[in-house]
Amino acid sequence: MKHRSETIETPNGRIEIATVEFDGREFTALGAVVTEDSATGYINGSDLTDWESKRIGSVRVVSSWPMPRSWQGSRMYQIEATINGIVYTGRGFGNGMLWRGKRKRTKR
Repeated sequence: MKHRSETIETPNGRIEIATVEFDGREFTALGAVVTEDSATGYINGSDLTDWESKRIGSVRVVSSWPMPRSWQGSRMYQIEATINGIVYTGRGFGNGMLWRGKRKRTKR
């Protein structure tokens, strides 16, 4: 199985496009995406990474709770990610899994 990814820098952020070749067919999807308002990436320990495992930020678990009926994982995590000095907050199933977040509101 072959794979590749391409990262495109735009005026509004960063978009990664990932492609996997399997049995002679190509499958393409978005990988990590970072904009001013939202971010998507993959949890790898205390790092947030792109599809190719390149570090794009840091993460910390804020809280977690059991998910006994979920097919994806046994615990859900509230995670804050810091990317280029901006803090995003979102939920995910932990290490090795996709994480999506929105820019965290600052206190007034």
